[in-house]
Amino acid sequence: MKVADVKSQINNRIIQSLSSGKIPWLKPWIENSPRNLFSGREYTGLNRLILGLSPFSLPYWATYRQYLSEGLQVRKGEHGQGIVYSGRTVMIDNEVNEEGEEMEHAKHIRFLKAFVVFNVCQTDYAEKGYKLPDIRENPHLLKCDTVIQDYTGRHNIRITAGDRAAYSPQTDVITCPDISRFTTSEHFYATMFHECVHSTGPRLSRFKRTDPVCFGSDTYGREELVAEIGSAYLASLTGINSSAVVLNQAAYLQNWVTAIKADTDLVMYAAGRAEKAADFMIGPTAPVVAQDVGTDTVAEVKA
Repeated sequence: MKVADVKSQINNRIIQSLSSGKIPWLKPWIENSPRNLFSGREYTGLNRLILGLSPFSLPYWATYRQYLSEGLQVRKGEHGQGIVYSGRTVMIDNEVNEEGEEMEHAKHIRFLKAFVVFNVCQTDYAEKGYKLPDIRENPHLLKCDTVIQDYTGRHNIRITAGDRAAYSPQTDVITCPDISRFTTSEHFYATMFHECVHSTGPRLSRFKRTDPVCFGSDTYGREELVAEIGSAYLASLTGINSSAVVLNQAAYLQNWVTAIKADTDLVMYAAGRAEKAADFMIGPTAPVVAQDVGTDTVAEVKA
């Protein structure tokens, strides 16, 4: 199959899916709330907010002593995060009533206690082979890694792990959750392709680094469409199961339908820019179109 045929099929399937009505949308990675690594208890209230804003890609936390008791060590120079434990205790007072009898009186006292916790990413858990709970063992796909690493290395784009998927034009940094947190390997790479296509924006003059690329802006709506179609192109070129990925693209785009005004003309307009972005990422020598090699079932989630 020719590259042009693949791109044409993708465009047609996205247009048809967008015209079919609302498609359910979910993130393709696991939304884990911050929790204690050893007890499994989720942090609540202010602690959940504090820990949820951390830059770490894993949601597991514990105190220094808890790690030591399990044979793990916090790395030298790491700084912990302060949290607060709110509890109650009961104090018993002996009181004498009017009849002269001694009575016990219970007084409930609230207290706050501060702790310092460290994220598991700040420890040597990986070196010691410590098995984390609920971690998927999604394999890396060499052809996809090669496209991403060759492109980001060529243009000095930094990739960091985090709790969201995003590209920052100001810092030229791509942030993405770890592959282990995704439903499948295919979903991880489709998401990475999406953010990589975004990063071609200032390089191909689709927008300037200083332009507001935020929800509701004209640039944002166009960029989401370009990035999703570009991601679908790259998915097919690298052999990702396109039947799952294309449905994911359409599901994601439906979530922003009011922002992008998803009509046929706009999809085709964005398709041309997505093609340029994908070709720019791959470089002067485009790879042979791969056949679908994925074995995952279609899932209606964002890619």
